[in-house]
Amino acid sequence: MRSDYESTMKRVEAAIRKLSTMGGAEAAENAQYAIPLAFRKRTIFKMDFAEAVYISELRTTPAGHTSYRNVAYAMYEAVAAKYPALGKYFRVHDVHEPVDLLKR
Repeated sequence: MRSDYESTMKRVEAAIRKLSTMGGAEAAENAQYAIPLAFRKRTIFKMDFAEAVYISELRTTPAGHTSYRNVAYAMYEAVAAKYPALGKYFRVHDVHEPVDLLKR
């Protein structure tokens, strides 16, 4: 199964490269929409403190999906570890606590 996955990801990469070279200046940007979530393209996000608070508070709510709740909570933990005095300003929901589905 792993070899099937790896060969599929290589074919996807080749297809994205081909799409990005076709059709002019916008082709490279438009080809990004063909990347599947399994491809896991690394990205860097730069933000100020207010943006980090906003995203962490918004995306750790119990109504959110587990995948981005965990990422938002990890972002909060990273800021709170590096700047403990600022950590108290976050109003995040702890993703390690069980979610009461009747209160969502």
